[in-house]
Amino acid sequence: MRLLRHPHICQLKEYITEGDKYYMFLEYVDGGQLLDYIIKHGKLKEKQARKFARQIVSALDYCHRNSIVHRDLKIENILITKSEQIKIIDFGLSNVYHPTQQLNTFCGSLYFAAPELLKAKEYTGPEVDIWSFGVVLYVLVCGKVPFDDTNLPALHEKIKSGIVDDYPDHLGKDCLDLLTKIFVVNPKQRITLSAIRSHPWMNKGYDEPINNYLPHRQPLETIDMAVVEGMQGFGLGTPDEIRSKLEMIISSSEYQSAATKIDENYQRKVTEDQVFASRPRWRRRLSSSSRIKHQAKDDFRTLPAMYDPLVSVYYLVKERKEAE
Repeated sequence: MRLLRHPHICQLKEYITEGDKYYMFLEYVDGGQLLDYIIKHGKLKEKQARKFARQIVSALDYCHRNSIVHRDLKIENILITKSEQIKIIDFGLSNVYHPTQQLNTFCGSLYFAAPELLKAKEYTGPEVDIWSFGVVLYVLVCGKVPFDDTNLPALHEKIKSGIVDDYPDHLGKDCLDLLTKIFVVNPKQRITLSAIRSHPWMNKGYDEPINNYLPHRQPLETIDMAVVEGMQGFGLGTPDEIRSKLEMIISSSEYQSAATKIDENYQRKVTEDQVFASRPRWRRRLSSSSRIKHQAKDDFRTLPAMYDPLVSVYYLVKERKEAE
């Protein structure tokens, strides 16, 4: 958690161990839980819910592009500042994931858990966060959970079937469309985070795409052993093993091709941003929807070689060292 640097993730400032005791010093969040906000205000208007949803998606996209899956996203694990800035907490069940491998730890909170978790099926990772995000979004716009029952086995069956108890009439068609694309039982057919980021509901009233705050990363050419030393403690192997694996990855044709593609996408985005910024405001509004729709598809699904957890953790450690 100390490696993550994102405005909507509660930052771990420091931790201290004394014998069998661990002390964690976290960023102070002055507004309390998002759950309390909902209890106080009731269901939110879609405009307000969208503001929060964009911040949550921004944080999730940052995590997923860093090969991290949260696995316990729920309304209680989202804090909010007095200025209405979201802060995601509790990465105790998080894990690194590989886009071509499967996880098999079945964890999370029942009301927010994806069907595949309750069915004890293996999963890649991001798809379970997407389901949980859908439950959070439903709570924001409806003021209640989408799957509920006083009988525990019945609740399990409702979640595993993906049949939502009720879609209130007040939901707009775009919001309903997004929720129904999230609550898809088959994780392979569930909407991706890239598609959520460009969904009309997520971008209504916004000129800019959702910012994931991921810094531009130059493709790796050489491995810095000082960075590798900082990668210990993640179960990735010894420093020599990590270096050897990294060198094998970055020398592969798959990595070189993916790195080139991402760099090309970045350069194209810089050019597009410059052109967009130079236009009069009325022209920016006309072109913003097209700009959002055509966000670069360069995530772990399309370019898995660039999102190996070893590479991601290397970048995170390197960026932390540079920040210090």
